[in-house]
Amino acid sequence: MNVEERNRLSQEARLQTKALNQISRWKMIALSVSAVGVACFYTGCTGQHWNLFFSICGLLLLFAGAGSAAVLNLGLKNGRQNVEKIINLLDGEK
Repeated sequence: MNVEERNRLSQEARLQTKALNQISRWKMIALSVSAVGVACFYTGCTGQHWNLFFSICGLLLLFAGAGSAAVLNLGLKNGRQNVEKIINLLDGEK
């Protein structure tokens, strides 16, 4: 492996790590949306009157947030494995 390819792989690992940090932030936002959904659903189901609007909105937010967080978590897992492969390739070629 020549120096140019080594620098390119090193830059790629840095950029992927930066992207993984952004995806991690998005996952936290998705989990927050899910928590808001739980709160809305709870608000809609409790109290003197059952509020259909809050219940449906809460369920939608809950499932959208949880589903998004699951997909983002899978992307994080695969992305970290990819960065590890790049780092191992760089360390093995010294």
